[in-house]
Amino acid sequence: MEITWLGHSSVCINSRDVLLITDPYDNSDGEFMPTRTAEIVISSRPGDKHANLAAVTGNPHLVNGPGEYEFSHFYISGTGTSAHDQDQPGSPVNTIYTIRTEGLVISHLGALTKKIPAAQMDTLRQTQILTIPISGEDILNGSDAQEIISAIQPRILIPIQYGDGTPNKLDTPDKFLAELGITDPPAATPRLNITETNLPAEMQVSLLRRSI
Repeated sequence: MEITWLGHSSVCINSRDVLLITDPYDNSDGEFMPTRTAEIVISSRPGDKHANLAAVTGNPHLVNGPGEYEFSHFYISGTGTSAHDQDQPGSPVNTIYTIRTEGLVISHLGALTKKIPAAQMDTLRQTQILTIPISGEDILNGSDAQEIISAIQPRILIPIQYGDGTPNKLDTPDKFLAELGITDPPAATPRLNITETNLPAEMQVSLLRRSI
């Protein structure tokens, strides 16, 4: 399986030449997503930053909310969380997705802004690969993010939604990694190739360069 980062909260999972894209975006923090082809698209919440379906061609299957889904050899579970205060009328829903394919379990947090309730956290404990947004709007604060990472204990952590730190753009991953105790961050690579048999024994951070 190959994982690439398309910018913002969008990643592409290529499993046996079937492509799944998360959260296609438009005009997110000064970046535009080039048009891509995929068989499956999942969207964490409405809006141009997470559901720009015009950026994906190929008549893909769309998953845009809680539920259980199966396409080809992808098994997808969506769990709804409140995107903001739960007592706020009309609060939008953010969907956390767990994706199972090739014997691997990948979780995508989407636009999660608050802690995950204990009952929902239990559904994520089998996660082996976790994608987590680390800067910009619609993200967890640092301590809440660390708490979720500690609870899930993924084998591979993929930071997404970061930039080069230039004005009006997203922060670099340095602060986030330092808070995790990583003072010598790994070099960013264009893609992650992973199988069930080569998962690391302990958590490893994989920094990906934006694919354009």
